[in-house]
Amino acid sequence: MQNFTRTLAPMLLSLAMKFILPIVLLTPCLLSAQSAAPVIVIEQTRKVDVAISPISGAEGPALTKVLQNDLDRSGACRVVEPASAAFTLSATVTPTGVAGRALPKAGGTPLVDSSFSGDARRATHQFADAFVEALTGTPGFASSRITFASASGGKKSKVKEIYISDIDGANARQLTQDSALGYCPKFSPDGNKIAYSSDKSGYRDTYVIDLPTKKRSIVAQFPGQNTGATFSPDGQTLALSLSKFGNPEICTIPSSGGQPSRLTNTRGTDCSPSWSPDGTKIVYVSDERGSPGLYTLPATGGTPEKLNTESSYTTEPDWSPDGKKITYSITSGGGQIGVYDIDSKKARIVSRGSGLESPSWTRNSRHLVCSQNGTLVLLDSLTGEAIKIPNNLSNNTEPNTTR
Repeated sequence: MQNFTRTLAPMLLSLAMKFILPIVLLTPCLLSAQSAAPVIVIEQTRKVDVAISPISGAEGPALTKVLQNDLDRSGACRVVEPASAAFTLSATVTPTGVAGRALPKAGGTPLVDSSFSGDARRATHQFADAFVEALTGTPGFASSRITFASASGGKKSKVKEIYISDIDGANARQLTQDSALGYCPKFSPDGNKIAYSSDKSGYRDTYVIDLPTKKRSIVAQFPGQNTGATFSPDGQTLALSLSKFGNPEICTIPSSGGQPSRLTNTRGTDCSPSWSPDGTKIVYVSDERGSPGLYTLPATGGTPEKLNTESSYTTEPDWSPDGKKITYSITSGGGQIGVYDIDSKKARIVSRGSGLESPSWTRNSRHLVCSQNGTLVLLDSLTGEAIKIPNNLSNNTEPNTTR
């Protein structure tokens, strides 16, 4: 796999309907953006029936469809007719965005009643996220974005440029014009920068794109390979694989560039680092014991610990935002996605089919964006359901999502 070589209320809502009570957990939570509204928490694999009132105006039909798709993808909702719904969502387009409301069928305080700013489409995504978070207690991801590489050309003229899009595939646009091979784009924690590697100079160097200014800078141009850079949770440091020492080793450098600090020293190839959300550890890939496997070590260096994933060829790890899980690619079996539970130290395959690789967690530490035979998909790690993310591009690889 290419990544190897480059290395998820003041009171509980009194909903007396039979189809709601079985799925409500008796632990109320407060959504920070909706502190005055009650919040319910549903079991992760259960769905709540919701209805959507058609949004009026010229953009209304398209925005209604956006909201419906967002809720369908969330894994927490099923869109139904109003007579069967536990909640009805309505929205109004405003000069600054969208005003959204979610009313329970039983009446009482709205679960969501807020205004969301930005263009109407993005504001609608934010409304969907607010409702999903109020319902589940975990962040929604409809307003997230994806960065990825997309290849074109034949074997002798193949190029891979870096792209960005909404998580539903809309608004895809090309970020680089390198006419070279670009690899492994990763967002900064605030979503304003993307680190990636490119052969643009004739060597594989690491660049950072500042999205607001569209400026690009080289941050790692050491002799040999400079690949797999990923931002620390505070955005100040990059972990990456450098071969300046001989074998590719895991190192850290300031995110603006600078001298590397070496974390590993093995006879194998160490690559594909990913930070724990608290910034204290790094998971990475190494073949020092033969086939590629996953290891963790302190972010300041120390003794590596091998993770027992029960798979013989595991690559491309990504640490979940809640800190509880690590996802990874499994080459054996035709391309599968695995998840390793930190506390239980147990691993499981969460995908169906084949051809899957490059998993990246969404904000809820449940869903993953992956590549499957050149198409981006949204994979539910609890149910195994995979939904295509259309973007009118081919040969899409190495997706990464904003958190």
